[in-house]
Amino acid sequence: MKPEFVVLGVILLAVLHLFWTQRLRTDIAAVLVMLSLAVPWPRPDGRWSAILSPQEAFSGFGSVAVIMVTAMFVFGAAMVRTGAAEMIGGRLFRVCAHNELLFQAAVLSLAAGCSMFINETTIVLVFMPVVLGVCKERNLSPSRYLLCAAYGAALGGQWTLIGTRSNIIVSDLLRQRTGQGLGFFDFTPVAATVFAGCATYFFLVGRKFLPRAEVQSLEQELGKEYLTEVMVTPQSATAGLMLDELDWAKRQDVTIVGVIREGERMPPNGWMKLHPGDALIIQGAVPTIGSLLKSPDFHFMEEVKIGEKTLRSLDLITVEALLSPNSRYTGRTMQQTNFGRDYGFSVLGISRHGQTIQERPSATRLEYGDSLLLLGHNSNLERLERNPNLILLSQQHFPTSGNRQAIITMLLLGGIILTAITGVLTPALSIPLAAVAVLLLGCVKVTDTYKSVDWPAVATVGGMMSFGFALEKTGAAGELAHAIVAHSEWAGANFILCALLALTVAL
Repeated sequence: MKPEFVVLGVILLAVLHLFWTQRLRTDIAAVLVMLSLAVPWPRPDGRWSAILSPQEAFSGFGSVAVIMVTAMFVFGAAMVRTGAAEMIGGRLFRVCAHNELLFQAAVLSLAAGCSMFINETTIVLVFMPVVLGVCKERNLSPSRYLLCAAYGAALGGQWTLIGTRSNIIVSDLLRQRTGQGLGFFDFTPVAATVFAGCATYFFLVGRKFLPRAEVQSLEQELGKEYLTEVMVTPQSATAGLMLDELDWAKRQDVTIVGVIREGERMPPNGWMKLHPGDALIIQGAVPTIGSLLKSPDFHFMEEVKIGEKTLRSLDLITVEALLSPNSRYTGRTMQQTNFGRDYGFSVLGISRHGQTIQERPSATRLEYGDSLLLLGHNSNLERLERNPNLILLSQQHFPTSGNRQAIITMLLLGGIILTAITGVLTPALSIPLAAVAVLLLGCVKVTDTYKSVDWPAVATVGGMMSFGFALEKTGAAGELAHAIVAHSEWAGANFILCALLALTVAL
């Protein structure tokens, strides 16, 4: 056995271990694979040499697959920001919501249809607020419909060349070997058969296992929290201090959500100095507020439960949000992120695995999957919606110039499909052209596209492609293929294909 094969085997086992245990992020692990292939190592004859040259190791980032994957993230951002995807789904969901089976079929089918052309994660994030909004209007259980969106997006991504990154990578590798990649709809016959089988099973059997129990919202769980108005007394020690200097608010986990001065309601900016007679709108648990009101610094004015009417009267809103997959808040507290200063919202509570965390919300280290209940002024909502670290569980409205950009984006999508069918342009060229077009036509801002691209995914694709080059260069790929055929030739080609399919699914 060649020594290169041993090195490649060790690298493969190491990266699979890292992927499985998640001790390192997948993008970092992929970059380490790329670098390990370019670093010289000692051979049995005493020479030091690398498996790949630096040019070969880094060539994955200049491949057609990486360019297409990045371009699809940009184009998907345009579909979201212009409201094109929401325009497609919102009305249909509301029309079908009167019947559970019809609503589930609409969610499953539309998620599958859209994920043929847009990243499946993006589709789920776009449809999640829409489905939740319809469920709230009709008093339906969201879990019975969100699962349909997840399954539909996963199944629909297999229909076209650009539906998933794996399709693009396979086509690019085939093009490198044979000079001809896969067509735009070459995946469709098999994918349509799989979708039909899965959908039939779901509607006949699977939907019976969907959860019916309704999970109480975080806002309902925090009904014990109160909004209270207190007035700063003339003898108060807090008079003349800025809001950021109020240690008691941080110590007792009381949130200041507004200031009323001379009848005018103002957002609680940290640099604002308190004056005698100012009314503070504070939020906290009943025992905390009770102890605060015993202080001579404040005079009790009004105490009300958090409710929709009250929040409207104060120009305040509550918003539930989830941490996004690549959120920089993960592993940090909201105090460390300066979230309140940057976005004007406070954290009322955190739910983790269906349980409300009893610790101070602002001092709790966040984990992926946490649900946050946020309280802030309506005027800051648009800024919060653009926070890439959170997924708001309410329908987002991105500012656009009417439906013009949405129509342009959908026409460009039609152009991608049409040129692929006619063969005028290959998807490797038409998709980057469409991505540049949505930028030039103002359908999406350049800054938004940088935030929308899943850079860890791009780095993972670019880094791991170097391992494929190494398998080919060393001859390991050919040796492995010959070994598989030699040991399973007796079973026929169908058995080999099934074994390869099973191995791919397992990995």
